[in-house]
Amino acid sequence: MIRQSAVLSAITAGACALSAALPIAAAGEENSGFDTAGFLSACTGFVPDVGYAVPMDTQCVSQAVRMCNLSQEMKALQHCADSAAAWLEADGARIVSLMLGFDKRVLDGSGPAGLSLPIPALGDAPDCTQVSDPKFPTEVACRYSEALSEWLKLRTLMRSKEMTGEASQ
Repeated sequence: MIRQSAVLSAITAGACALSAALPIAAAGEENSGFDTAGFLSACTGFVPDVGYAVPMDTQCVSQAVRMCNLSQEMKALQHCADSAAAWLEADGARIVSLMLGFDKRVLDGSGPAGLSLPIPALGDAPDCTQVSDPKFPTEVACRYSEALSEWLKLRTLMRSKEMTGEASQ
């Protein structure tokens, strides 16, 4: 438990240091002083192929949204969640492109074999229509929720020996 906590702390610290050296804003992102895409790329690049990789990936995403919002004095949660969702969608497309012949329908369980992930909670997307914050529109909450859910499934598959023939990352 202590070792996993230390690894997560090291990942967050390393990602923070790297994000400070990266360009200020991603393409299309307002100048917030925080590079969401750069932070997510750096942080997720540090996540090792271990049993707690999914929670570590999730921490990278939630930290990126929090830090983006902090950089804009807690007034840009919608923008930050939307920016993170855009990165998650783009990275998901990158992962799919690495898996030749991959049928994305398996993520829904509607593909030829369906998808049986080792963590059942990944298949259960939260009901994004129940957002209670008027500053956070339902469409942004749904985009973020769906992008995160699909990206976590793809990251799990990317690490799977059955999908790639060898463990990735």
